[in-house]
Amino acid sequence: MNTPKPQQPPPLNMPEMVIATVAGVAFGVKTGNYLTGIFVGVVLGVVLSLVGNRIRSRNKR
Repeated sequence: MNTPKPQQPPPLNMPEMVIATVAGVAFGVKTGNYLTGIFVGVVLGVVLSLVGNRIRSRNKR
C-alpha cells in the first residue's frame, strides 16, 4: 500500500517582504507621497516573492 508523502510547509518569504517594506517606506518618505510608497512596497514584495519562489523551486529539483 502506498503511503502519501508528508506535505512540506510553504516557503517563508520573510527576506523579500522586509526588502519590499524598507524600499516602500524609503520611497514614500523621500518623495513625501506615502500612498505611492505603499504601492511600490506591495508591488515589489509580490515581484520578489514570485522570483524567490521560482528560484527555490528550481533549486529543489
